[in-house]
Amino acid sequence: MESLTLEQYIIEPDGPEPTNLSLPHAIGLVRWGSHGGRVFYAENYMTNIIIDPEFKALIPPLAPEELAQLEANIIKDGCRDPLVVWQGVLIDGHNRHDICTRNGIEFQTVEMEFDDRESVMDWMDANQLGRRNLSPDAFKLALGRRYNRTKKAAHGREGRTFSEDQIDTPKESTAAKLAKEHSVSEATVKRAGKFADEVAARPELQKAIAERKPVLQVNREMKEERREERREENRVKVAEATTPEEIAEVGAKFATIMIDPPWDWGDEGDQDQLGRARPDYATMSKEQLLALPIPDLADDDCHIYLWITNRSLPKGFALLEKWGFRYITALTWAKPHFGMGNYFRGQTEHILFGVKGSQPLKRKDVGTLFEAARGKGGHSSKPPEFYNLVESCSPGPYIEMFSRSERKGWKTWGENA
Repeated sequence: MESLTLEQYIIEPDGPEPTNLSLPHAIGLVRWGSHGGRVFYAENYMTNIIIDPEFKALIPPLAPEELAQLEANIIKDGCRDPLVVWQGVLIDGHNRHDICTRNGIEFQTVEMEFDDRESVMDWMDANQLGRRNLSPDAFKLALGRRYNRTKKAAHGREGRTFSEDQIDTPKESTAAKLAKEHSVSEATVKRAGKFADEVAARPELQKAIAERKPVLQVNREMKEERREERREENRVKVAEATTPEEIAEVGAKFATIMIDPPWDWGDEGDQDQLGRARPDYATMSKEQLLALPIPDLADDDCHIYLWITNRSLPKGFALLEKWGFRYITALTWAKPHFGMGNYFRGQTEHILFGVKGSQPLKRKDVGTLFEAARGKGGHSSKPPEFYNLVESCSPGPYIEMFSRSERKGWKTWGENA
């Protein structure tokens, strides 16, 4: 029991009609007709069904457990629903046809009439959109194909002459019509059209939908692969550079930047704060900090960790914006003892976390509060535990601006580097 595919028994359309074909299980030539400019022959066994690869590709595959259940049902109860054909070509029931053919189970067919292949494919997509087990991506793809196909047909009617009553009759848009038919919004229909175009141009997305793998996940994985390739190129450049000047010269970019700015107290009016120790390093004004080459050091996708005091928070947001990062959240270091303050005694320090591009975190189980002892590097030194946190959450290569010590795997930049 065999069915012919469109790749079998093809002759040139201009050639003579054969009088006999030697096919397995065939009783001679029983059908011939032109499909898409080619002539095909089918054998006389039960229903002369032709399998069209283009039509078959429109059918989202069933999940393995669904296919197994369908086969069990057909073996037990027979093929109760007829297969649908158009001019001998199967357009609905591909899984049932395969199961029946493999198991020698008889089936019936019903013939449907359509004007052309485009009409057939639109009917097939509309039919699939009624399935309850269709994945969200498969639904969006079928809807998008319908939208694009209908739009194309509508454009093909441009330039035709219409009667006066046709001109005066308001027409419903393609998106509105399909939105109403499938109970979605017009915006959803239009987005589906763009989605269908993207899938048609990218075989990896077609494969993902066939395997019921979310397209969003595939896109994210592919973006992360490209990001990692770029990060690896930058790691090589960073490894070859030993000074800030060399880093700038080779054009190395960093996926993660940590910076503890040497704030000028004069910007905050704190130069005479009671009990506050003077820093043992040179400070920088807000204007100088804004001019730092952070944009030149940041990769297209980059994380930044900006250490900030409570009083300096407004300046920190301005720095992020100037450097090309969008503020995401703030991490808070709870210190073991409180310090100075004109009003409240400070016992916390913050890290403004910003993102450039779309680089995700490596983990999703980290809170915004951490407790740790002060670092051993004197005034303004930070807890070593924070470096571990950053490395576990953000990818390298890493750079620390105004570092007070060396750390393996990090590049340093600034007066104390």
